[in-house]
Amino acid sequence: MSLLELVGLSRHFGGVLAVNNCSLSVAPGEIHALIGPNGAGKTTLINLITGVLKPSSGQVRFQGEDITHLPAHLRVHRGLARTFQITNLFKNHTVRANLELAVQARSGSSFRFWQPVSREKHLTEEALAVALQIGLAGRFEVVVGKLSHGEQRALEVGLALASRPRLLLLDEPMAGMGLEESEKMIELIARLAQQHTILLVEHDMGAVFRLAQRISVLVYGQVIASGSPAEIRANPEVHKAYLGEEGGAA
Repeated sequence: MSLLELVGLSRHFGGVLAVNNCSLSVAPGEIHALIGPNGAGKTTLINLITGVLKPSSGQVRFQGEDITHLPAHLRVHRGLARTFQITNLFKNHTVRANLELAVQARSGSSFRFWQPVSREKHLTEEALAVALQIGLAGRFEVVVGKLSHGEQRALEVGLALASRPRLLLLDEPMAGMGLEESEKMIELIARLAQQHTILLVEHDMGAVFRLAQRISVLVYGQVIASGSPAEIRANPEVHKAYLGEEGGAA
């Protein structure tokens, strides 16, 4: 059974059809990449999956359950977590505080005003465990605004991990990175894939073809191809619509 299944999903914005009868499935344990040119509808599709937007038609199924009309916060509790194209962090607070807040949001810890947060040791323990996963344990007490761009992107992934997701949706995690930072993010995603199913939206084709077991190609709101990296490389429609006639971008 697919972990995530989209069936005939569409979304209109007035007369504009941003997502058009889109169907795809994500299997448990895989990295499934979603690629396409700017304006293809990738972020709209992610917003439909996470409940930020409601579809005009079609269905979103997660773990075999229809969640099409489920609010976004309840989808997080079901095990859907995402990152964003632009970092969404508390930059005046430490890595520790950001992660503790993310853990608290999932666990429902009280944060009672008459009891110091430091007493809720499990928050710090879980936050530190996530920091270890994302390679920021040594930066645990550093204010987020002093982190490098790559470290901030890693922390964004950490906030999603703190919700203990079944499916991790990464929306352009390498946006704005140089080669060294991109390589670190690729290594992080590869490590996370050992324990998490990942839906990856990314423009870095080198990273996509290194990481993904399956790739779906979105053009004008439609999935025009879905398959293994080798199948996508060899697909003439994909070359024409996105990768270029000679496939050099792959």
